[in-house]
Order: sequence, then C-alpha cells, then structure tokens
Amino acid sequence: MRRALPFLALTLAACNGQFKPETLVDALRVLSVTTEPPEVAPGESATLEILQLDPSRPTGKTTVVWVGCEPDPIDFNRSACNDTSALLQPTAFATFPPGVRVLGFGNRAGYASASTLFDALAPEDPVRSNGTSGPVLGVVIGEFVKPTSSDAELRELFGRIERQEVQTVMALTRVTVSQKANKNHNPKLEALEVDGAALPQNAKLQLRAGSKVTLVPRATDDSRETYSVLLPSGPSERSESLVVSWYSTAGRFDQARVDVTSGAQTTFITPGSSEVPDDPVPDKRTGTLWLVLRDGRGGQHAQTVPFFVCDDSPTPVLEKLTAPTTAGDPLVATGQHLDGALDLIIDGAAVDHASYSPGQDAFLGDVPALAPGAYPVQLRAKNCGVIDTGISWVVP
Repeated sequence: MRRALPFLALTLAACNGQFKPETLVDALRVLSVTTEPPEVAPGESATLEILQLDPSRPTGKTTVVWVGCEPDPIDFNRSACNDTSALLQPTAFATFPPGVRVLGFGNRAGYASASTLFDALAPEDPVRSNGTSGPVLGVVIGEFVKPTSSDAELRELFGRIERQEVQTVMALTRVTVSQKANKNHNPKLEALEVDGAALPQNAKLQLRAGSKVTLVPRATDDSRETYSVLLPSGPSERSESLVVSWYSTAGRFDQARVDVTSGAQTTFITPGSSEVPDDPVPDKRTGTLWLVLRDGRGGQHAQTVPFFVCDDSPTPVLEKLTAPTTAGDPLVATGQHLDGALDLIIDGAAVDHASYSPGQDAFLGDVPALAPGAYPVQLRAKNCGVIDTGISWVVP
C-alpha cells in the first residue's frame, strides 16, 4: 500500500528558549501530496498534486520536478526506487536507470504503471488484490527550472541539490496499484467547526489576538472506508483511521494531529498571546491555516483556511447589492464602512474573490451560482462581527 513518508528539511529552530512547532510554516515546505484517485489498476492514470509554499519568499520562484518509478510487484527492493535512501539522493539517477522517469514539472503531474504490471503473477497471487506501490518523488526547488531541461541539465541540477547549493524540499509518496474491485478513495473534509459553529464555506477565520479557539474538523460520512487485506489465513476486514494534521503561518496548536473519527477538538492559541511571546500578530493581521486529512492508506485531502486577526475597524453596513449587467462583471455591495468587511456570505458560503475596492467604495465579488430563490446575506467583519444585513440576494 502507498504511504506518505515524513517530509524532509523540517527543522526545529530554538528561539528565546522556545522551539518552533512542526505546525509552523515559515519557510519552504511541503504540506501534502494528493493523488486522485489514490489507488488505480495497472495502466490507469492518477493525478498527483502537491501543496507546497514558502512564506519567507512570497515573490520567489519555485519549481516542482516529479520523478516516478515503475512498481516491482515480484521482488521488492529490486527496483532502483525501492531503496528510499537512494531515491532521496538525486545523483543516484545520474543515468536514469530503467523504470525511473521524469513525470513532469509544476504542482501537478500524472502517473501510470504498465498495463502488464501483474502479468508475471499467478491469478491467485495476493499482490493483485493487496496492491503494490509506485514510488514518486516531488522535488520542490527554490528557483525556476525549464520544463524543456535535457537529461544532462537535470543531472547537473540534481547534483547541485545534493550538494545543498539550492534551497530544496523533497516529498516522497507512493501510488497504490491493484486489481481489487473496491479501490480506495480520497477522504473529504466537510466542515471546520470553530468554537462550536461551522465556518461558512470559503470564509476567512476571524480571530481575536491572543485568544484560544477550539477547532473540530468534520469529514464527510463516506470518508471512512472499510477494506479487505488478503492474508495467508484469509481476508481480513479493516477500517480506516482518519487523522487531520494542522499547519499555520502563525499561532500555535495544542496538538499537531487529531483523530477525526473521535470528534476530538484542537485548541488554537491565536497570534499575539502572552503565552507565546515569539508569536506576535502578523503584518497586515493576516495568515493561513491548513488542514490535511489522511486515511492511513494513501488517501488525502488538503484544505486552506485564511485568517484575520481582528482589529477595531467600524462595523460595516450593507445597504444595497447590485447584480452585474454584463456577464463576468462582479457583484457590487455598497453601504458604509465596507472597507471593514472580510466576507460577504450568501446562502451560507462566502462569495469568491471578494475584496474592497477603494475606487468604487464598494465590496466586490463573483456572482454565486445558485438556483432561483431568495438567499439571506451576512457580512463578516474585520472587528470579528457577524452582521445579519436583512438583505436578500434574489435569483430570478
């Protein structure tokens, strides 16, 4: 089965006697590698997507190079990629041995094994059902790399990476290939409860400086799957365990991971707390929180939640919503103090790409796709207010 190995280059740096927690994202980092679907049949394609970022270089160039290997269902450790230590030394691929290939460049790549992968196995071989793993390495490089790079240029790049001449993070994951009928699916996060209330879809998280909030992630009902493993004694029925890993650009969690199936809550200490003097309110009072849900056998789902540390801005007042006359133009919200608005909520979800326009003195956003009807409108404010506007968005 496929499993994600710990990401490299994660260091704990001491500062004023305190260690930076593993949940803090303040440098080049990989948080998740998602495969869709997480389990495929021989010859079928899967799409890999990496969640990587570098808050320390917001305008810096980053390139992801994907290297993949053909699974070896007959004799594990025979393939060049089954030796993890070798895989994490890029110069080991100087001659690109058989079964090793560059899958692509960028945050997404495709992977497929040969359709004949299991042809050498007996029909009753348990590997056909239990599956085998195709190792994939995502190399995140802190510079621009041409997608048209030749093998020689890539070998020179891998040499510089191994000599630590370029900032790099590597994430090793595995794609499961099997012939079982009921293959694994990625779990899904359905909601994030904040102090007992569900955060509206796509909305920013409102935080008071130096406070403590409780966070409870909720997965969809069908996320936790049961599956069968074929043992010498016969089939063994098992259930997945769903675990969320937390990350953020600021703030501190009382635990790095939480079992979603137990309904356990996490306490988040917001930036600006006297308990954590090394964690001040960030510039512009903004930051990001991430949840990565894993099912223990290769399935993942990552969610990004931006947050705002509340200030004393005047409470915004919505007076009018104006629909665009031309397709593609934004929805226009006008009123008073709308520069103090964070989100415009229609039918329980934040309007996409919403922001305040000083030139128009209005809050603009994408028109939501909704069925005909009247939908209540809320404003979420920079002062942590949640305002029921009394206005409805009407879809004829």
